[in-house]
Amino acid sequence: MITSMFQAQRRLSSLSRIAIVALITVSGILIILNLTEVPLPTLPKITLHYANQSIYNESKVALLIENRPQPIIAPLILKFMYQMPPDWKFRFMGSNESVAYVNSSAAMREHVKSGKLDLTYIPSNMSTAGQEMISRFLTNLWLYDTVLQPAEMLLVFQTDSILCANNKRTIEEFLGYDYVGAPWNTGGQYGGNGGLSIRRVSSIVSILQNQQRADNSDPEDVWLSTRLGHHVDGRVANGSVSQLFSGEMNGGPGEVVPEPKCDGDYDDEECEHMNMMKQMEEPGRPGQWVKGIDNWREGFYEPMGYHIGGTGYMHGSIWGTKERREHIYNYCPEAKMVLDMDWAPFVPGDCAKDW
Repeated sequence: MITSMFQAQRRLSSLSRIAIVALITVSGILIILNLTEVPLPTLPKITLHYANQSIYNESKVALLIENRPQPIIAPLILKFMYQMPPDWKFRFMGSNESVAYVNSSAAMREHVKSGKLDLTYIPSNMSTAGQEMISRFLTNLWLYDTVLQPAEMLLVFQTDSILCANNKRTIEEFLGYDYVGAPWNTGGQYGGNGGLSIRRVSSIVSILQNQQRADNSDPEDVWLSTRLGHHVDGRVANGSVSQLFSGEMNGGPGEVVPEPKCDGDYDDEECEHMNMMKQMEEPGRPGQWVKGIDNWREGFYEPMGYHIGGTGYMHGSIWGTKERREHIYNYCPEAKMVLDMDWAPFVPGDCAKDW
């Protein structure tokens, strides 16, 4: 009995020693590992940035206001979209009927989906029916400091205006001004028709915060451009600059096709050809016209766009001769989109009324 107890005691003692040795060994290993820590490989840091920023410039907006559901609206907006720099946004403001009409176009819906185009209703307590109502609408502070924000540069266009793709200028060349429109007076210091016009929103807000247009007074474009022209910080395009932007009542300077200059022993024909080939290799819009390519432009007035006006009257200084009209139809064939034209004269051959 005593022997058995002694043997059991020896076994417990032996196990205790083993446990103590194991504990010491593990502790030593842990201490060594802490003292000689082996660096683990660093995992790469991955961050995901989702494209939630618009590709369009919110400060540049082209605005069309039309309460009538006209068939030309969607094609005209598309025309301006592809003519304007790609970062410009577009806004259409209309009645329930005209907005629905625009939204019925598949192309328009795609641009709405992409964020390029915004469709907005004219408030029920406001109207754009007639020149006076349009003037009240376009001199309302709410439009500029609320609806159009954060826009700074505004291109206002109407269904009787067009930009010409064949022009060598771009809209960006006129953004240094507070207001540009087809000039009423080519020698004037400021002022121009608002149906196709560039406007600086912050400058207009500054005017409307301090002044209010009286009902049945000057049209909105006269009222705004006059006050912007007299503003202490105003910069309104004068008549000669405005002529390059848009034509309506007054003609402008004819285009000049310069004579080519060549270094070397070339006759006139060879020099013209060498210059023509060199200019054709230059990227972007031409800085000047090229003899041999642009001779047909010589002497003709070519504004960046045209505005017909609400009366539909075509002023003689721009449209008044067959030669001028033929040149415009070649230079700016898209002008036919906004003109009242009968298709019959343009159908070749002797066609009957119905076929």
